[in-house]
Amino acid sequence: MGAVTVTMLGPQPFFWLFVAYLLLRVCYLRRPVVLATCCLSLVVAIGGCLLYQHQISRRTVVDRHPVTQLVRVRPDDVQVHDGFVTAIGTDTQSRVREALIFSVRDSHLLDQYRRLDRPANWRVNGMVQPVMPATNENEFALRRYYQQRRVYNQVKLDQPPTIMPLTGWGLCDQCHCWRWQLGHHFAGMPMPLASYCQQLIIGQSDPYNASAMANVKRLGIIHLFCISGMHVVLLVAILRWLGVYLWLDRELVDVLLIVALPFYLVIAGGAPSLIRAVIMAETGLFRSALRLDRLDGWAVSLLVGTAWEPAVLLSLGGQLSYLLSFLLQVMDRQLPALRQTFLLSIASLPAILSYVFEFHWLSLVLSYPMIPLFSLVLFPLVLISAGTYWALPVFGNLVNQVLLTFQRLIEFAAHLPGEVVFGKPPLWLAVVLFLLTLWTISDYRQVRRWVLLGLAYLACFMVIHFPLNGEVAFVDIGQGDCIIIREPLNRRVMMIDTGGKLNFGHRQQAPGCDVATRTSINYLKSRGIDHIDTIYLSHRDADHIGYLPTVLQAMRVKRVAVPAGVEKQPVLTRKVGGVNQPQVISVMDQHPSIDPGLRILHPFAPGEAKNEDSMVLTGCFGGRQFVFTGDLDRAGECAVLDRYPQLHADVLKLGHHGSRTASDDRFLDQLHPQWGIISAGRFNRYHHPNDEVVASLRQRQIKILSTQQYGMIRYVYAQQHGRFQTTLEGGELKWTLPNCLNN
Repeated sequence: MGAVTVTMLGPQPFFWLFVAYLLLRVCYLRRPVVLATCCLSLVVAIGGCLLYQHQISRRTVVDRHPVTQLVRVRPDDVQVHDGFVTAIGTDTQSRVREALIFSVRDSHLLDQYRRLDRPANWRVNGMVQPVMPATNENEFALRRYYQQRRVYNQVKLDQPPTIMPLTGWGLCDQCHCWRWQLGHHFAGMPMPLASYCQQLIIGQSDPYNASAMANVKRLGIIHLFCISGMHVVLLVAILRWLGVYLWLDRELVDVLLIVALPFYLVIAGGAPSLIRAVIMAETGLFRSALRLDRLDGWAVSLLVGTAWEPAVLLSLGGQLSYLLSFLLQVMDRQLPALRQTFLLSIASLPAILSYVFEFHWLSLVLSYPMIPLFSLVLFPLVLISAGTYWALPVFGNLVNQVLLTFQRLIEFAAHLPGEVVFGKPPLWLAVVLFLLTLWTISDYRQVRRWVLLGLAYLACFMVIHFPLNGEVAFVDIGQGDCIIIREPLNRRVMMIDTGGKLNFGHRQQAPGCDVATRTSINYLKSRGIDHIDTIYLSHRDADHIGYLPTVLQAMRVKRVAVPAGVEKQPVLTRKVGGVNQPQVISVMDQHPSIDPGLRILHPFAPGEAKNEDSMVLTGCFGGRQFVFTGDLDRAGECAVLDRYPQLHADVLKLGHHGSRTASDDRFLDQLHPQWGIISAGRFNRYHHPNDEVVASLRQRQIKILSTQQYGMIRYVYAQQHGRFQTTLEGGELKWTLPNCLNN
């Protein structure tokens, strides 16, 4: 109960009702000792959680300011990728862990950072700031991820730091040095063997394995990587067998393992599933002395794991690790393997849908061959290759071919028909699905229970895929535009611009790492949407169409509408030319409406799709008239007024991100909007929005909503009524805002 409370403490009344139910359940046992123990653990858990939250608030800075610090950095906390160096270190004065990031253009200097093999003090000069929270709905919570690693702030360095290597360090630092040495050794192996060794043995992620993990998530078999450190169980078994083979006393071997496992926990990175696996292995070795059964060992691992990291059950890895390991302890040992793996897949589904939003029908049967393949073939081969590659590289190369074949099979299976974009269940529905799943598994022979569970999933699917409300969502995609329009019941889904990254001559961003993947696409999938009826591209600038290939690859798109004149330009043809090539329609103001909800007002003639040729759209949603102007300049705005003198707007998406090249006084006076939406990036080099434009809006009492300040801005409506909802409340990121928005 205490462990559950640690992770659930918060304003949600449901969780407190759940805790109250547990207390009543314990009281019903009429065992005073058990009741007293539970109440004591509850008090300790609440106190620990409050202390955890206090530490977070005390160690996190509240604004952005320059610093000069001496930061202690361990070698395995340094990563070099694509001209950037990132590291995690501890300020020697405040003892606060921080994330460091800086760019290096000198290839020789980059190699020096790659070869750092010992702890060092770094003299850093830069700007310290809080870690950014998620600014879009259902976006990956980077701040929470860093907080789970005890990292509270981020320092962006002006220049590479001065490094002062340490001459002496403790045992914990030595473990980190061994971890770096192992990673350096594994890096000399062929791919993907090197990546598997790094990920499974020392817990290091590798960009090479990103596509493989994407296929694993797509298939819905990610729980295989969370079944509780299967490699720890295998490693302990191998070492115990080796000890017996060497005629060592079994008790001595167990003692040595008990001492060594905590060090391995540090060397392997200390992931939540690994913490649980090591603690359960320790209790298993202690079992005879402590008289603990397997379920007691699991309970101890949960208590210790939540005490070490109170938010462990708020991550997908932590949830799957503890849930599946618990089921493995309580399931009938005589249960056939196929049935057991099917039940494990069903049990993991609510958590996977809540974080990944999709699953593959093959996941219900793939676990059956995958679990023995992982535990009996791949894990042992990877462990043996890691230990013998220096002497038997031929064997390692053979294992590498096996892994290559395995990855090709996973990629082939991931692209087979059967993928379902389910969407993210509401919290209360996810809890209901989880409890119903446990109830069904407890007596899986009851057909009625399976029928009820299936009906619950069907009801959840209908709630997500056929919502009664619609919305107009302005995605916080940085310095760019991306607007999603979704009609009630998801009858139509439209997107105006995709956003994009301006490179300014620097190297291109790595494929699959762009902002659209974790913002607009992620949001659409969380709403159960896997298709877009029409993408309207206002003009050709990269910050409006740069992420088009990513959207086309991730979504089924029927049509792409572009201003007349751009349909044959290379800047567009290069982006739409691919496997999922949609119909491209060139439009002008006289073009019939492609979608009934939107009307095209501009351009008037074919052009080169520059700012002055931007497509202008208008539509009525929830009783409010919206006008979207792209990057249209002031002359274009006045031309639109001359062509449509009766045009008005309740909500105006300000042109050119709030630049003074747009938002003409005459345009604002005639449209007379109540709200002005600004889509601009934080700390952008153009200083958008412009002070004069903001002053002009305030003079006319136009309410300003900026993605810089509020993150994703959503107008949620039903019939002729609606209201604005924002991801942020407006005061969380005051340190990022320009002065004109900070008043």
